[in-house]
Amino acid sequence: MTTKQMSIWFSTISIILVLWGIVFAFFGLEILPVKNRDILLPWQSALYGAIMMGWGVTLLMIGRIAFNRNDTELMKAMLYGIVLWLIVEALFSAYLGVWFNVGVDIAVLVLFSFPLIKTLHLWG
Repeated sequence: MTTKQMSIWFSTISIILVLWGIVFAFFGLEILPVKNRDILLPWQSALYGAIMMGWGVTLLMIGRIAFNRNDTELMKAMLYGIVLWLIVEALFSAYLGVWFNVGVDIAVLVLFSFPLIKTLHLWG
């Protein structure tokens, strides 16, 4: 397979992941065929932890590459993903009344965005 075909493959799987994220955000994990509903919260907690670990490693590795290369395109891509993640999470947290997490989301957004925005010279 060519690099272009591999890129299309990777992009397609990424889009499917985003679409499943939308489904779970709006309909919850209760739509899954799980017989024992008592395990959903512990399982959801484990999934959330695993996603945070994977996302954290991804940001660590890509962030190091972006800053070492001064790759503004990669920095913008990270910034857009981080902003989308934290705005959507904060909106759902507010809707569900989990207000402490709205504060956490704002803090994490500032902490991640500051070095990207500063390096991209979007602020003076």
